[in-house]
Amino acid sequence: MKESKLIELKNKVDSFTRVMQEVINKIALLENLLINLTTVIKRLKEYEEIANQLKKESDDRQKNDRKAKG
Repeated sequence: MKESKLIELKNKVDSFTRVMQEVINKIALLENLLINLTTVIKRLKEYEEIANQLKKESDDRQKNDRKAKG
């Protein structure tokens, strides 16, 4: 392989590495945001009631999905 082709490939790999590192950093920021948001939501007075309602709705959807498949 020519040296110029190898240099080109190395540059592409380096560029890809930088992009992937940026993606990893953004995922870490999102994780931190979600953890903080969850903490805030859990401190709301209505949290338990809303959580129970969402669980019931999810259970109902799963039952309906099973009936539709079955």
